[in-house]
Amino acid sequence: MTYLRIGDLAPSISDVHWVRGGPLDTFQPGKVYILVFLTTTCEGCVEIMPDLVQLQEDHRENGLEVIGVVYKSSASAAVGRVYVNAWLNQNCANLNFRVGVDFTGQILRLWMDPMHCAVPTSFILDRGGKVASIDPMNLDDVVLKVLDGS
Repeated sequence: MTYLRIGDLAPSISDVHWVRGGPLDTFQPGKVYILVFLTTTCEGCVEIMPDLVQLQEDHRENGLEVIGVVYKSSASAAVGRVYVNAWLNQNCANLNFRVGVDFTGQILRLWMDPMHCAVPTSFILDRGGKVASIDPMNLDDVVLKVLDGS
């Protein structure tokens, strides 16, 4: 199986169970997305959330949308959604972006090799829905470049 590379068209995330914000069936042309994979057991995932909130706040008007996808195995979707929602409330009360839960790992596997993935992992999608960057070291700089088309 091959995994996403820069320049690839981003696969759908329509199968996630949304806990914050409305469902997103397809990536909208003309928007730039930051898709971040998170888990509830990752300290780095909690640490990156304020930066994501700030990016969303600063660049929403320029067409940026941040989306968090939390991988969480759970006995039931209802229990998992409650757990993730409580985790979000505890760790990022001012959350301003959509968050969905991937209970099966199916979405995670579409985007990256589960044997080599670490969280948090960020994918930046350009205005055409293609992967522009994977886990950049300086998210702010890359987002600005993708937003202005450079």
